[in-house]
Amino acid sequence: MKVKIVCNDEYWCYTLSSWVYEVKDLIESEFNEDVEVIEELCSDCVDTQLYVNEDLVLVGIPGEEGYLLEIIKKYLRSRKTSS
Repeated sequence: MKVKIVCNDEYWCYTLSSWVYEVKDLIESEFNEDVEVIEELCSDCVDTQLYVNEDLVLVGIPGEEGYLLEIIKKYLRSRKTSS
């Protein structure tokens, strides 16, 4: 699966990217999929955006990496049930 971070601020890109790498192993083991992390700077973007497999799942920055993990897991579970 691809996790893409799009933002206009290097600090928030770094923060969100670090959190994704912190939860990457948990996601890979729970959903049995490899995670590829992509960072993209966007000068026109107002808020940081997180995409999973091209679907926008988050705008802004969660309070901590635990919230990020739950957001990604919720998206992946909803994708499984709709397949």
